[in-house]
Amino acid sequence: MTVEKKILDDKTILVTTVEEQPRYTGYAFYDTLQCEAVRDDFVEQNKIWTIKHSREGFDCLSTGESWEPEGNSVEDDIESFQKYLDEEYGKDKYVVYALGAYIHGGVSFAFNTGEDRRCHWDSGTIGFIGINKEMHDYWVKNDISVNHYASMLTDAWNGNIITYQVIDNYTGDEIDMTDDLDYQMCQKWQTETQEKYGIDWSKVNVEY
Repeated sequence: MTVEKKILDDKTILVTTVEEQPRYTGYAFYDTLQCEAVRDDFVEQNKIWTIKHSREGFDCLSTGESWEPEGNSVEDDIESFQKYLDEEYGKDKYVVYALGAYIHGGVSFAFNTGEDRRCHWDSGTIGFIGINKEMHDYWVKNDISVNHYASMLTDAWNGNIITYQVIDNYTGDEIDMTDDLDYQMCQKWQTETQEKYGIDWSKVNVEY
């Protein structure tokens, strides 16, 4: 940093501070709008029945299906919900799973073929989901776990979707960004932008 001084008149001087800054700066923040968008898209793409009036507010994930579980077993209810969706929307449109939730501080969702047994005390089935079959088939074809999709809902529900931006300090413009929910793709983007713009993302604090 340098300081430049200039006499304006016999009573006033102009002091100018000149400071060098990096051309590019990285920012990271928890993106509430993106979280809402992912949740909305999740509901729009699938058919969901959830338990009503839950303390955690799972009602907002429901798509208003008229079906009700019989309650004999989770496996029987999966079969029943599949039959309902086939009759209501046509066969081969949705693939049904039990919607499980582990609730301890935050919420962790899972798609199961039976009861959610991740924790004896804090997890269980909170509904049933018919996943869009085209999307489901794409995952199977590319060897992607169905619970990768559940983890996206988990991040959105808990407000943990992060948007990363690269700002040009000369123009003030955003010149690159990502809010990719795939961890490996996000890591790849960070590596590429570190090489291109000299940003060390390990030193960038995530803002709320």
